[in-house]
Amino acid sequence: MDRLEAVDAVERMQEYIETHLCEKITLKQLADAAGYSPWHSMRIFRDLIGRTPFDYIRALRLSRAALSLRDEERKIIDVALDFVFD
Repeated sequence: MDRLEAVDAVERMQEYIETHLCEKITLKQLADAAGYSPWHSMRIFRDLIGRTPFDYIRALRLSRAALSLRDEERKIIDVALDFVFD
């Protein structure tokens, strides 16, 4: 796999994450989006982004939840549930 293919695969995973951010996301779903095995998908994501897909998802959800709490009149529990925090 060359670097361009890896970048494309990671971009597909990031698009999948963005589209499904408020849903439970599995490694299999990310691997399907990337077009590679779960193990390989996680490895190329970590190599290019510098964190695992699930660390990336958690950070993105936290950021979006914080913006939602700052900008909207919403209860914390509602925001937490919207962003799949148990």
